[in-house]
Amino acid sequence: MWRQIGGFLFVGAICTAASLAIFAGLRPFTGSQWANLIALVLTSILNTELNRRHSWAIKERQHWFRDHRRGLWVMLLALLLTSSSLWLLHAINPNPTVFEDVLTITAANVLAALSRFLLLRYWIFRRVRSRGSAAK
Repeated sequence: MWRQIGGFLFVGAICTAASLAIFAGLRPFTGSQWANLIALVLTSILNTELNRRHSWAIKERQHWFRDHRRGLWVMLLALLLTSSSLWLLHAINPNPTVFEDVLTITAANVLAALSRFLLLRYWIFRRVRSRGSAAK
């Protein structure tokens, strides 16, 4: 499990940095909510694939489509958390800076990351846990 946590944190750092960069780049053109959606969709696919390979050491292509489909469902939870956080920020402050938007998304992503790890471990990649415990 500790290898999975370490891998998950490494992947999370990469995907968070990419997501925030995409968000900050798109925000002036699309607005906060659309930039958030696009950044999350793009980095969710990357996140699921990197976690498959790095955190859970899944190399085979079997279940690839199912894993990614489920990863997008998990992304919807993150989208709900980040979008509602942005909505709340914009209700309080109608003209937040990019920094305030990024700070808000980052805080919401911390909660989303905990949910993502649990859903990856106990739902999407549970077959790896079962296979690992059966080998012991």
